[in-house]
Amino acid sequence: METPQRFLLIDDDPSNNLLTKISIKKVIDNAEVIAHTMPEAGIQYIIDEYAANPVQTVLFLDINMPTLSGWDVLDKFAEIPELIVPNFTIYVLSSSVDPSDKAKAASNNLVAGYLEKPLSREVLKSMFQLA
Repeated sequence: METPQRFLLIDDDPSNNLLTKISIKKVIDNAEVIAHTMPEAGIQYIIDEYAANPVQTVLFLDINMPTLSGWDVLDKFAEIPELIVPNFTIYVLSSSVDPSDKAKAASNNLVAGYLEKPLSREVLKSMFQLA
């Protein structure tokens, strides 16, 4: 995969968002990292921003959030204009080790992979084939 310049985090845990942002910035110097702790705000950001400014983006999506789950967010992608969706490569980034979550992610056509928290620099390097 080509190294994207924008990363979007949708995770209700600000600490995890900070750790993920630090890992991304250590591996990809000029990366733009945008974090949303409210899934609804993340979805609205995607609709508002990408209609006018489509950018190839990696979305790291948590599963277990209080208002909308990661699965709910993926369902909402069906309501997002079709021109926006191809801009995203979506990874579930979760602390869940439940095999059914991994299977559900694997069976979802929008999900490129399932990663366990915390996201390490080594995983990022291997994702983008960086030294």
